[in-house]
Formats: sequence, C-alpha cells, structure tokens
Amino acid sequence: MKSIRKLSVVLVFSLGFFAFAENLSALRFFERGVQKQDAEDYYGAAEDFQQALQLNKSYGDAWFHLSEVTYSLGDYTLALSYLEQADSYAKNRTDIQNLKGLIFIALGRLDEARSVFTDVLKRYPNDIDSRFGLAELDLFTGSFIGAKNQYEDALKRQGNNRKALLSLALISSELGNHDTARKYIEQALRYHSGESEVHYLAAYLEAKQGKFADAEKRARAAVQINPDYTKAYVLLCSILYAQKKYNDVIDLCDYIISKKRNTIEAWYLKGLAQNRQGNWKQTIDTWTDALAINPYDEVMRGGLELLIMKKLPVEDSRRKAWADFHVQKAREYSKSYFGENARYEYQRALKINPFDDVSRAEFAELLGNTGLNENYLNQLKFIKQNQEKAVTEKTEDSKLTPEQKKVNDTIEAYESLMKYSLSAKWDIDPFYLDKTRWHVGLFYTKSPVQLLHCDAEEIAAGMCADIFSGIASTSVALENRAVSGYGEAYRIARKNDLDYFVILSIDETEREITLGATVYSGRTGTETTKFSSFRTGNDKFASVLRAFRRDLLDILPVRGKIIQRSVNDILVDLGTVEGMKKDVVLDVIKAGKIQTSDKGLGVTYEDKDLLGTITLNRSGEEISQGTLSQSGFYDRVNVGDEVLVKFRPGEASAEDALIADNTPAAGENGGRILPKDEKQKKLDAREMGLIKTPVIIELIRGLKN
Repeated sequence: MKSIRKLSVVLVFSLGFFAFAENLSALRFFERGVQKQDAEDYYGAAEDFQQALQLNKSYGDAWFHLSEVTYSLGDYTLALSYLEQADSYAKNRTDIQNLKGLIFIALGRLDEARSVFTDVLKRYPNDIDSRFGLAELDLFTGSFIGAKNQYEDALKRQGNNRKALLSLALISSELGNHDTARKYIEQALRYHSGESEVHYLAAYLEAKQGKFADAEKRARAAVQINPDYTKAYVLLCSILYAQKKYNDVIDLCDYIISKKRNTIEAWYLKGLAQNRQGNWKQTIDTWTDALAINPYDEVMRGGLELLIMKKLPVEDSRRKAWADFHVQKAREYSKSYFGENARYEYQRALKINPFDDVSRAEFAELLGNTGLNENYLNQLKFIKQNQEKAVTEKTEDSKLTPEQKKVNDTIEAYESLMKYSLSAKWDIDPFYLDKTRWHVGLFYTKSPVQLLHCDAEEIAAGMCADIFSGIASTSVALENRAVSGYGEAYRIARKNDLDYFVILSIDETEREITLGATVYSGRTGTETTKFSSFRTGNDKFASVLRAFRRDLLDILPVRGKIIQRSVNDILVDLGTVEGMKKDVVLDVIKAGKIQTSDKGLGVTYEDKDLLGTITLNRSGEEISQGTLSQSGFYDRVNVGDEVLVKFRPGEASAEDALIADNTPAAGENGGRILPKDEKQKKLDAREMGLIKTPVIIELIRGLKN
C-alpha cells in the first residue's frame, strides 16, 4: 500500500510539473509574440500566439492578442472568431469588447459596433478606448467634428494620452486647421518625445504642408529612436524624393532593402529616383526585381509598363515575360466568363508585346465568341502579317505550319462570309474609318506626400490615358506634368479646343484605392459631372481604371458621321458595337454644329442645323445603313454631316449582346441609352456592401494606445 501511495504522489507531482512546464512554454511563446506584435511583425506574432495556444488552449490573453494581430492583418472575420474564444476564457474585459467594436466597424456592422461601445461606456464612463471606437465610427460616417469631440473627451480624462493627441492632430490637419494640428503635435512631442511614432506623424503632417526640411528632421528623429521603424524610413525616402535628393533616396532605399528585402516601397522609390535622374534602364531593372518579390503591386507595374512602352523597342525579348503576367490573368478571367476583364488583360498584354501571336489568337477567339466576327477577322489578319514578316523569303503553302494553315483557312472562311456584309456592299473597310468624335484632356494635381506610392497621381493619369488607346471614338490627351489646379487645366483645355477636361485624384491605403475624377466642359469651364471609383481586394487598380473608362464613356453621347450616300440610303460610321440596330432613329446635324452643353451633361445644337432623321434598317459591327427623312423642302444632307441617337428601341435583341464596353453610351441629353452589362453591376462597391476606409482611419488605427 505504501508503494502505491508513493507512486500516486510521484504521478501527481509529475503531471503537475509537466502542466507547469507547458504553461511556462506557452508564456514564453506569448511573450515573444507580444514583442513581435509591438515590432509590427504580425505574421511572426500570430505564429507564436498559435504555438502558445497549442500548449494551453484556455490561454485567454493569447486568444486576445491573436485576434489583435489578425485584425491588423485585415482578416476581420477570423479576428472575430478568435476574439469570441478570448471572451469565453476571459470574461467581462473591456479591451475585448472594445476590440469587438473595432472589428464590427471593419466588417461594416456599424450599428452593432456603436452598441458595443455605448454599453461599455454605460458601465465605465471613463473608458478611453470606447471613446476612441466611437470616434472611429464618426470618421467612417464622415463626421470629423463628432470624432474630434470624442477625442477631446478622452483627452479631458487623460490629458497626455498619446493616441488622443495624435488623432486630434490628424483630424485637425484633415479639416485644414493646421495651427491646431501643430498645437496637438507639439503637446504629443512634449509628453512623448522619446517615442518614434510621434516623430513619424509629426514628419507626415509637416510634409503634407510642403514643409519638407522640417519633415526630414522629424523623420530622421523617428529612425534614430527606432532604427527598425521601416515606415519611418520609407517616409523619409518620400520626403527626400520630394526635395529632389535622388542620390540620397537611392542610398537610403538600398539600406532599407539590405535590412528587409521585401520592403516593396523602397524598391518603388528607388526606381522613381533612378528614373528622375534619367536612368530609365536602371528603373526597369529595379522594378522588374521588385515585381518578382511582389507581383501584385499594381501601381508599380503600371509605372513599369508605361516606361517600357515609351522607351523599349517592340522587339525587346523581355516584353514577353512582362506580357505573360496579363495573359495568365486574362485566361483566368475567360474561364470565369468575365469578358470585360479578360479583354482588358489581353489588351494590356498585346500593348506590351504586340507580336505575341498566341495571346492575340486567344484574344481574337474571345472576340469571335462574343459575335464580333469582323473584329475577329481583323485580328487574324494581323497575326498573318506578323507571320509573313517573320519569314525572310516567301514560303510555299506546303511548308506552312499547322497553326499558319489554320489561320489562313479561317481567314478565307470568314472573308467568304463577309461577301454579303455591309462593308462589301458599300465597298468600304470600316477599320480605316476615322471615328474620333470626342477630345478629352486628362490632368492631375500632385499631393505633397503619399504614404504608399509617390507620384501615384502621375502613374494613374498615364494608365487612364493608356486605357483609352484603341477606342476609336474618343481621343484622350494626357498632360504629362502636374498642373497647379483648375485654372491651368482650363486654360490648356480651351487652348487645345477640347470637348471636356478631367482632373484626376487618387487616394490609396494598403487594402483600398479610390480614383476620383471631376469632368469639366472644355468650352465653358463649368463642371459637367464627377465620379469616384472605389475598389478593394485583388486587381483593385485595374478595376478602378476600367470603372473610370466606363464612367467617362457613359456620359459621352453616341455620335457618328455620314460616310456615304445613295439617294435616300445613308451609311453611317456607327455599328452594333455602338448599340445600333434595326429601327434606331438618328438625328442628322450639320457638320461642326454640335457642341457640349453650357452646363451639365449632353450636347446642344440650333434647330436650323437639324437636317433630318435616319431610320436604320441594317447594321454591321462598325457601320450601319438607314433611310433618310429630310427636314424641310430642300435636301441639305451631305457626306460628313453628323448624327446623334434620337430614339433606340428598348426591347432586348441579339444586337445588344454585341455592344462593346469601350464605346460612348449616352444619348443627346447625356443620359445612358445603351444597356448595361449585368456582371459589371455586381462590381459596384456599394452594392457589394463594401465601406471605404479613409486614409486618416488607417493612420489612426495604426496608433498604439
């Protein structure tokens, strides 16, 4: 019996010892995770907290911190599930409830978030973090004053609270109260002068006002206090870049990359500085290496593509690798039946590498599958021309490759089908028509500092102009430098006789991007309209570019020209791709007499310049035929007179499926008359339940309590 008792004591002691050892190991993982979390190594911290929980599943603090880092990484649904675990092991903790409220905000569950913070304040009226949560809610709803009041209430309860002081400085700056912002920053520096984050935000606010020398001092102080503060190094590089200290930028970027190779912002800034020095070849190499690390930095990829299309010959062998990125995406979109997205990616690929016959054949097949047979044939002819150029001497038919034979046979078959087309009847090649009807200027202003991509406005404007290349109806001219504002843009637009001019803006965070555009009449300078495209997730930059193109084309009236006439049979340069079909009625306007409205959307013309109407009876892809009904006794209709859509039947037809996504879509009054693609409707951020997170919220969220 004694030996059994001794054995029992030993077993109890051993079990207790192992449990103690496991708890000790869990504590070590937890403490290491907290250190990584403080250093913003969220992935490493999450791994350590997971290790701690494997050893002790009831470790409430580990669940809570795992939820915090998951929230910081933007996986809000998973963060909420971790927080529910923390709540089950650590009851009645206000920090858990406050984090739950913040997660609810991020998930768009704003009413639930407000309820959480209000409940905490009912029990603990002096809880600072709940007031911070309510302030963030106010910022989401656009109430900067409400947020300011919440932070001021927090400051009354804790006069030196760093987050309250810094948040008030950021909000005051956003409201344009720079003196007030400076007052709060000076208070934060007085109470927390040894903290790098305070100097970092002081540098950012100075840079926003264009005070780069002061901003540089603050940024240098931030990195001296914390040599591992990567964001402060990147901000310092941006400030040096704004001062045109390009050699310093390159040296500092190399230092950042040597310490942390995957700091993509450093690669981007290094390439920008090299390009400003005229070393565009080095920029191409730098950005190519960077995109190998992170292929999904769309702004940098856009900058690279604009550069290579401007500088490199089309025969450069490296173009294939850059184009393949878009080819693969196009194939993925094609599998999912996202036609506009697939066409965009194929077009990007073919602009980069125009002699890629494989991807051009795939693009041609995509066009053919949508019923655009004439466009399909045109692409095949281009492929044939490429193949003929590649052969140094004429190749006998028997020696053609199977692919070449297939292309030739398909061309022959489609040309046979086209014998009875409108273009054959009127003996005209529609692809050589000048269909340009709208001249639009693109302008941008430059922000003093961008936290993610310096010169993002310039790259976005370049890509917006580039996405319109190949659109026959609309000529978009980009001003290749930043303008001072509306006045300079209007002067240039008026001088160049533009129909409209657009001033672009861009706002981005790590997860979101917003492209804004204000459209003005080039003739009167009055504001015509404005639109804003917000996207998050993958391909967000490409998505806002396509949205911008759609939005601009949606307000441009469908406008064509009479190109041939035979008695009362009229041929116009509008086809099914522009929404033409049987029974569409067109107004005929004397050439040169259509002008944009003095205010708002649409076009105007004088009654005396209305020459008649055309009722369409047959449409091809690019041209249509109709019967003329003239106005008045005299026939005044001539080749070269213009046409606008007066009436378009609303009932669905086979031709509606052929409408391109790259054509104007409005009627005479500027309202859309062409049917919308239902798939694109699903991309609308508001309908998807997405909530834009302003940059200021991202900055405030990043502040440590």
